[in-house]
Amino acid sequence: MVQYIGDEIEAVFGAPVAHADHAEQAVRAAMEMRARLAAWNRDRERAGKAPLRHGIGVHTGTVLAGSIGRRERLSYALVGDAVNLASRIQGLTKELGGDLLVSGTTHARLDGRIPLVRAAAAHVKGRSAEVEVYRLA
Repeated sequence: MVQYIGDEIEAVFGAPVAHADHAEQAVRAAMEMRARLAAWNRDRERAGKAPLRHGIGVHTGTVLAGSIGRRERLSYALVGDAVNLASRIQGLTKELGGDLLVSGTTHARLDGRIPLVRAAAAHVKGRSAEVEVYRLA
């Protein structure tokens, strides 16, 4: 599921159909987005245009997911702390200088299948404890 929110894209893996490897699917999709933007930016730069930047935050957690609205204008939506934390982690990409950051929770679910290195423990809005974030190795 993908939802556009202003200049953001919200994507969910593992809902409405559960997938045991949803965390890995999410990080691999982020890596593919990163590779495609890099290729697109090379073409832009060759054409004398400025490259574009994106920031991706990946977090794994429980959300409330479902359809809301009327039949004529039905929307699939996600709500919950996990959605908010993913957005906050995305915001950290500006501060920490990376374009793809992954939460400690997601890192633990990957079980080493994607090499990551600890980027920082950071304070984010709405949390009293620091959040562990990782970047690609």
